[in-house]
Amino acid sequence: MKYVRRRGVANAPKIYDFPMEKVEDKLVSYLKKKRGESTVADMIAGTGLPKYQVEQAVKRTLDEYAGRLKATESGDLLYYFPDGMRSTVHGLGPSMRRFWKSFAQGSLKVLSLLFKIWIVAMLVGYFVAFVAIVVLAIVASFAASMANRSDNRGGGRDRGGGGFGGMYLVIQLMDLILRMWFWSNLLGSQRRKPQQQGRAFYKSVFGFVFGEGDPNKGWEDEERRYIITYIRSHKGVITLEELMALTGMESDDANRLMNRILLEYEGEPGVTDNGTVVYAFPELMRSAQGGQKALGQVPLLNPSSKRLYPFSANKRRTNGWILFFNTFNLAFGAYFLVTSLTQGADLIWGRTGPYLYSFTGKLLQQASISFPAPLMGIILGAIPVAFSVVFFVVPWLRKINLDRRNAQIREEILRRRILTQVLSSPARVDPGELRPLGNDLDPRNLPAVSKRIVDRLAASMGAEPVVKEKEGTFAYKFSEIERQVADLEDYRRKIDLKNYEVGKTIFDSGN
Repeated sequence: MKYVRRRGVANAPKIYDFPMEKVEDKLVSYLKKKRGESTVADMIAGTGLPKYQVEQAVKRTLDEYAGRLKATESGDLLYYFPDGMRSTVHGLGPSMRRFWKSFAQGSLKVLSLLFKIWIVAMLVGYFVAFVAIVVLAIVASFAASMANRSDNRGGGRDRGGGGFGGMYLVIQLMDLILRMWFWSNLLGSQRRKPQQQGRAFYKSVFGFVFGEGDPNKGWEDEERRYIITYIRSHKGVITLEELMALTGMESDDANRLMNRILLEYEGEPGVTDNGTVVYAFPELMRSAQGGQKALGQVPLLNPSSKRLYPFSANKRRTNGWILFFNTFNLAFGAYFLVTSLTQGADLIWGRTGPYLYSFTGKLLQQASISFPAPLMGIILGAIPVAFSVVFFVVPWLRKINLDRRNAQIREEILRRRILTQVLSSPARVDPGELRPLGNDLDPRNLPAVSKRIVDRLAASMGAEPVVKEKEGTFAYKFSEIERQVADLEDYRRKIDLKNYEVGKTIFDSGN
């Protein structure tokens, strides 16, 4: 094989600068599941970590968990832990580090919960306050009307006072009901049976505004492990086109990723006798499993894929109520803000002007709550208006971003399918024959997107158009890919997996 010079790596995190504790935690997690003996290549395949990071972290793991080493005839090292993955490190320092780690995680959860509760308190609290004001204003207006009628019949007796003390008691009662309702939603899931559990309202509100987290968290590690497994099952060799099919990346992005994994796993690019560029990873092939998987056992089309980003996990009815609450708050907050700015404090102390605004000022006076009128405009106007606007804007901007990201995911999944078809049957690739998946992973306009992707691949890979007689459109023949696939199959056939066997154990540090 002829070797070619490796391309420079694009801007990416240096594999030599890494958080040791995080890498060690991932390695320990793998070893707890794995048990038995492992080579460095096994640990790389199980974690997706770069070779250098595994080699450095396993030294600390051996020391902390009382590991042992075996040397084989081929010179490979086997790592095993006869006492299980129980840490032998004790003392004040390690205990404090473990305590601080748990404390930090717990604090973040508590702060997140308090933030969610504050958002719901603002949303529901203002809604209930405005509803209470409206209801009490209607009741007061009705009571005043009835009193006027009674005064007219009784000779004009003065019924001053308007019963505001009773209205204050009504506000207190509604406040108590709100508190009972809120905490029943917050803690109700702990009291209900599993089959009766619903989603707490504060979680629904938080999900509406900020979403449900990243559904693809850990996807890069999962995808990296699949790539490594594919390489190992194909005799340690992969091509750029295969990497594109595995990831759904376009050529430039796949080139950057290839450069990265060449560095991380000590691979080498080369050229076959017939001119096909291949990338070999001999360091990934040495395993304690006693033999490698057969060629092609791991499929080119990864059965897993990225998941779409949902707007929220709420039911449509729940989102409808949340929108109603916020719209209501926005409308009444705007009323109080505009009235406060345009007509000022005179409406509170005078007898003319918007009834609801004047009534609210009198109500606060009767409740022994006295503060300047502009402050009422801020508390009942500016604050709920600002909160409601942000409450609308954040989900709206998030929805735009989610639509863009989901479109990219759909196109990436489709590109993977098309590239797999190109490599499996390069003699004829027809974008019109690609069938939809029948779910939300299909692009909005599948035929147009498929044609665009195939056309770009055909242009970059030098495919030849094939005229379809009935429709007058084109399919493509990827002649160069067809030659490369045959050449690659012949090249892999000549690789002897016995060269990667670790052999018998000749030294055991545990004996």
